[in-house]
Amino acid sequence: MWLDPLRLRLLPLMTRRNFYYEYRQMVLWSVLAGAIEGRFPAVVAANTFAGSPLQIAVATSTQTAAMITSLLWGMLCIGRPKVRLLMLFCGATALLVGGLGAVPNDPRFVWWFLAQMAAAQVMLAAVITIRTAVWKSNYPRSDRGRITARLQAARTVTGVTTTLLAGALCDHYPSFYRLFFPAIALSGMLSIAALSRLRIRGEKSELKRRGVTQAREVGQGPMVEPFSITALLSPGRILAQVVRIFRDDARFRWYIVAQLLVGLSNLMTLPIAVVLITQYLPAMGRGQPGGSGGAAAEGDFWLSTVLTVGLMQLTLLLTLSHWGRLFDRVGVIRMRVVNCGCWAVSTVAGLAGNLMILTYSGTNAWWPTWAVVVFAFWAVTQGLALGGGALAWNLGHLHFAHPRDAEVYMGIHVSLTGLRGLIGGVLGIRLWEWMGWSAWLVGLAFALGSLAMFAWMAGRERAGGGPDAASGC
Repeated sequence: MWLDPLRLRLLPLMTRRNFYYEYRQMVLWSVLAGAIEGRFPAVVAANTFAGSPLQIAVATSTQTAAMITSLLWGMLCIGRPKVRLLMLFCGATALLVGGLGAVPNDPRFVWWFLAQMAAAQVMLAAVITIRTAVWKSNYPRSDRGRITARLQAARTVTGVTTTLLAGALCDHYPSFYRLFFPAIALSGMLSIAALSRLRIRGEKSELKRRGVTQAREVGQGPMVEPFSITALLSPGRILAQVVRIFRDDARFRWYIVAQLLVGLSNLMTLPIAVVLITQYLPAMGRGQPGGSGGAAAEGDFWLSTVLTVGLMQLTLLLTLSHWGRLFDRVGVIRMRVVNCGCWAVSTVAGLAGNLMILTYSGTNAWWPTWAVVVFAFWAVTQGLALGGGALAWNLGHLHFAHPRDAEVYMGIHVSLTGLRGLIGGVLGIRLWEWMGWSAWLVGLAFALGSLAMFAWMAGRERAGGGPDAASGC
């Protein structure tokens, strides 16, 4: 074991070299990515910049909303060297994150912080989209789930360790973020060296084949030609590819609708939970009736980080290998049935936590402790659901895509995720401000609706010959 710490011998021979270099890159890259794609930016906005519920919702949602650009990145990836693009966007992400250290520690600059973080997350969306195309080329479908789970595990361990350390330091030094973000940006830059050793299986022959046969094949199947930069900026050209995919693939259409429902459920309720945990729960612990908000005190940053990042990511880490085996065994649709059940349980836990804060009178000394326990359970069930969601989100579209169209399928899927992020967080906060705890019931209805749709699709798939019946990958 000590001679093979990455357990490369357990992987197919043709995947070992690429996995080794990608794993090395992932460890360094996750120091950066784990901090900016989780909930840590929302915790910084809440505790360092004293952000409003709307600003916290924006901080929670921008990472998802940024993915609306992924269709653009997926099409840019077609017919171009993927490793070079990956290096380019990793560098751009790191530079933008490093620049966050220049934002003054003053509530008046919270929108500057949020805007620059959003720009970094747009670049990160490109990295995620291109990396998935790399996985499609380099790892066979039969082993893709468990290989991806191991890469995600490395990302989770590094990211959560970095974020928890940052949360503890920010409690004592509120301006620590001004050193933290440049430091993680440096780690991101260093990770690019490992990417240069990565090779894309079959890419040279694929690029050559596209150049020779493009004119003949465009009219004979689902082949997508490489787009020029000017064409990529044309909404009509992009929309035409989306319409073509949805017209030709009814199964993918239903999958996207079910994804829409479960995604809205999570994205609507997540900022509500972050507001409750970062502003109401600490005040409740100080004996303020109803958990009404108050100024942040020492320890609040740590509690918020543990509940919104730490427990969630640690649970994700512990369950990833189990989700990976389930994914490889039953396919994405049947796995999503179980996954949506986890989201529904998490939503019920969040609702219970909201009701505990609402009914606190300031007289029961144990009530705040029990509220922390309930939100800890919410975080654990969120992490459990995220473990399956991480695999399904990165690989699910490959269940439907023809290999030549995989980047476009990924772009459609991720861009619609971005659209959900653009409206979900703000919609959830507005519903919560209007309806109170009842907003959680809307999220629960969406989660249960998605579960029912995936169960229906799984039944149709079993009747049609199993998870691989129509997969091009």
